[in-house]
Amino acid sequence: MRPSLGATLLMVAAPLQAAAFSPVDFFRGRTHGEGTLKIIFQSSKRMTVDSEGQSEPDGSLVLKQIIHEPGKPPRTRYWRMRQAGPNRFEGTLTDAASTVRVDVVADHIRIRYTGKDHLNFDQWLAEINPKQVANKMTVKRFGITVAHYDEVIRKVD
Repeated sequence: MRPSLGATLLMVAAPLQAAAFSPVDFFRGRTHGEGTLKIIFQSSKRMTVDSEGQSEPDGSLVLKQIIHEPGKPPRTRYWRMRQAGPNRFEGTLTDAASTVRVDVVADHIRIRYTGKDHLNFDQWLAEINPKQVANKMTVKRFGITVAHYDEVIRKVD
């Protein structure tokens, strides 16, 4: 006897729910990212990001990032993220003009926020393996895509 379509979907969906990607778990400790930033009308730039994340007693994560961009001095920014519900986190980012929203979708997370100068950031992180994550970000201004960032982030410790 063949399982029904509904039973088949439940069997397929169950492992996805168990494999939920936790941004707090992944970014606790040190990570290193290497990526390419492409801004409209400019040449692509290689960038690196070194991060260190610490869990707070309330379960939130504080993430310090040092961003290395060619031709500019390194800059530091901070994320603070806390769980706001099942598969949902909220937080702040020193570069953001709005609250940061993080939604967990199986083995992906989606990060959205508004930056300064009316820039809207939409970022997808996908687990490559337990030690690496692919980061794909799109930046829009007034609905027009003005930049893309593709990066691989790996756990250092």
